[in-house]
Amino acid sequence: MAEYKLTYFNLKGRGELCRLLFVLADKKYEDHRFEREEWKVLKPSMPLGQVPVMTVGGTQIPQSGAIIRYLAREFGLYGKNNMEITMVDVIIETIDEARSEFVKWIKEEDAAKKVEISKKLKEEVFPKFITFVEKMLSDNGGQFLVGSEVTLADVAVFDVISRISDMWSQELMNMSTVLKAHCEKIATIPNIKAWLEKRPKTAR
Repeated sequence: MAEYKLTYFNLKGRGELCRLLFVLADKKYEDHRFEREEWKVLKPSMPLGQVPVMTVGGTQIPQSGAIIRYLAREFGLYGKNNMEITMVDVIIETIDEARSEFVKWIKEEDAAKKVEISKKLKEEVFPKFITFVEKMLSDNGGQFLVGSEVTLADVAVFDVISRISDMWSQELMNMSTVLKAHCEKIATIPNIKAWLEKRPKTAR
C-alpha cells in the first residue's frame, strides 16, 4: 500500500497542488477521487467535514495549506533555511488572497455582477499579484521564485495561473510574458510534464 493517501473530489481544485508535489518528488500515493454524489457518505469520516484530506499511516491531515506544507517539508521543496521557507509562505499567502477573489467570480450567479468581478480581477487583483510575483522572481535571479531550486512556491504559482487561465481567461497567462515563461518551464519538468499529459480530464 502507498504510504500516502489523498482524498479529494474528482477535480483539480485544492487537491491538484498536492498531486503536483507528489509527482514532482516522484512519490507514490493513493489518489482517492470521488464524485459529488458520494460526498454525503464520506463527509462524516473527514476531519472538519471537508477535503482535501491526506492520510499518512493512521493520521488524517485536513486543510490544504497544512497538507502542501507537510509535503514540501517531507520532499525538500520548502527552501533550505528559515528565510527561504518564509518567502515560500509569503507567495502561498499571496496566492490565497488572489484565489479568494477569484472564487467570488466562480460562485457569483448574477451575470452583471459576474462581469463586475471579472473587471476587478483583470484591472486590480491579477495585476497586483503578477507584479509581486514578477518582482520575487527577478529579485531571486530569474530562475526560481525562492532559492536556487524548484520549490513549493514555483509549483503553486504554476498551478494557480494555469488553472485560473483555463477557467477564467487565457488572458491571465498572457498578462505577463515573464510568468508565462516561468510556468512553461515548470510544465516541462519531466515528472510534471508526464502528469499533465495523463491526469484525468476534469471540468476544473
